[in-house]
Amino acid sequence: MRVLFTVYAAKTHFYNMVPVAWAFRAAGHEVCVASGPELVEAITRTGLTAVAVGDADEMREDSGPGSQEGPGEQVTSGSSWRDLNAGITETRPEALTWDYVLGTFTIACSMHYEYATGGQTMLDDLVEFATAWEPDLVIWDAMTFAGPVAARASGAAHARMLFGIDYIGRMYGEYARLLAAQPPERRDDPLGDWITGRLARFGCRPDAGDTAGTAAGDGTVGGELAREMMTGQWTIDPTPAWLQLPLDLPLLPVRYVPYNGPTAIPEWVLAPPQRPRVCLSMGVTAREVLGGDLFSVSDMLASMAELDIEIVATLDAGQLDPAVSLPANVHIVDFVPLNELLPTCSAIIHHGGFGTLGNAMVHGVPNIIAPGRYWDEIRFGERIEERGAGLILDYRQMSGDGLKSGIDGETLKSMIGRVLEVPSYRHNTGRIQDELRVTPSPGDLVQQLERLVADTVCRVPPGHRS
Repeated sequence: MRVLFTVYAAKTHFYNMVPVAWAFRAAGHEVCVASGPELVEAITRTGLTAVAVGDADEMREDSGPGSQEGPGEQVTSGSSWRDLNAGITETRPEALTWDYVLGTFTIACSMHYEYATGGQTMLDDLVEFATAWEPDLVIWDAMTFAGPVAARASGAAHARMLFGIDYIGRMYGEYARLLAAQPPERRDDPLGDWITGRLARFGCRPDAGDTAGTAAGDGTVGGELAREMMTGQWTIDPTPAWLQLPLDLPLLPVRYVPYNGPTAIPEWVLAPPQRPRVCLSMGVTAREVLGGDLFSVSDMLASMAELDIEIVATLDAGQLDPAVSLPANVHIVDFVPLNELLPTCSAIIHHGGFGTLGNAMVHGVPNIIAPGRYWDEIRFGERIEERGAGLILDYRQMSGDGLKSGIDGETLKSMIGRVLEVPSYRHNTGRIQDELRVTPSPGDLVQQLERLVADTVCRVPPGHRS
């Protein structure tokens, strides 16, 4: 088969897909990865073939309100962080009214999905490449909505790949349910209009069966096709079921396999630590994409100065206060692969991003999560605590809604002591590790998708293939 992976230019989202792309290549399939020009080097350094699509400047210039803010402003106001997910992460039933859900998708479709995840030039270039290359399968990152359009235009089967909790699938389900319940005069459908317009741009019109459901048979997108364009024909889910939302979607679970980028292992990592080693990692998304951390990392390090532990902090200069001296028990490194570091660690303190959490789960390391607020970090922290595999350090409860909040040093020190000294934390992370080992591997997923694609009758545009 020819398999086209596509992801907007976010390195962590691409890294999430790399093990599955490798598995397809190892099984003998042709694989390409299409993304923005700024991600091409990262793609080729994995040994995969890159296809540059889109204009790197378009995402920066046209990402909607707030796009003119500098990195600091994007991170240092609570509303900016919430705006990044456009309200999609709301799950409280009482909040999910028709007006709320309608407003959420109106904003998401007109700004975030249209521009912030690749823009129109990415869509145009991706469709052009897909119709020329003719993939059998398109696997698209769950925020890269150019993917299903390219699949539809080229006659390929397609699967969506999650990068964490499926808030989009959950919100779309609410949208479809509430839309169908509206009287005709209130049945505005910005999501259907958005999908219809994107497909029509490439000469793709809904089939007769596609308009059954929420649409009225007027040539706009209806129930099944809208669901497919938002959630894929299948959903590849590397998230353990106990972390995920319960949704009625065709799920393909896959074991999370860490990929941290091309790396060499520093010699000091291999030396056995002389005292408990604790990793501190705030991830790369906040510092590379969103402009900074939510609180003072220097203050966090200072609060741990008196503990008899070795702290390995993966930080760059921008995350540290140059006026604050580092404690003697802190080792700062700009980058070290977590896949190699964590087997030597007794605990990890992190922001709750899925890539970092996935590494911790794979290696059975207890967590202290000081959650970000971009996507699913708070829910991850809560679920890890419920499983007895770590603790959540929710600084919102200590410092209100202001970002760059102060960390309660005494609370942090107490949590470190608990996860290091109470055996149940290591035991429970070991149980999670065992659960991951019996989850289908990327190689198993390849075999499953081979069968599904072979059994799928793709709706190929007339005259597209012989």
